[in-house]
Amino acid sequence: MKMLKPILTTVEQGVQDGFKAGGKAMLNRSRELSPEDAGELKREGFVVVDDMTLQVGYDSFVARIQHENLDYEHDDGQAKFLEAAADQIDIETYIADGIRARFGG
Repeated sequence: MKMLKPILTTVEQGVQDGFKAGGKAMLNRSRELSPEDAGELKREGFVVVDDMTLQVGYDSFVARIQHENLDYEHDDGQAKFLEAAADQIDIETYIADGIRARFGG
């Protein structure tokens, strides 16, 4: 049986556009905040938009350990780098811009 994709309204398409742009910005910012001594974090990560949900994250075990362990000391970078990036990126603005663009504004 062939899976059918849902038909999205113009607003929903705009939200997805905003999620994609904002998710990329969030991932890029989290890479900037990630510890330099865990250099592989600068090359990995993902952004997934599915229907009306956005997921930004890292797959590797190293990323999870580096993100969650507040006891690690880093010369450059920080723990909770993805969480900090999520706080710094105004996803609502990206969503509004995506909707506005879909309506030609």
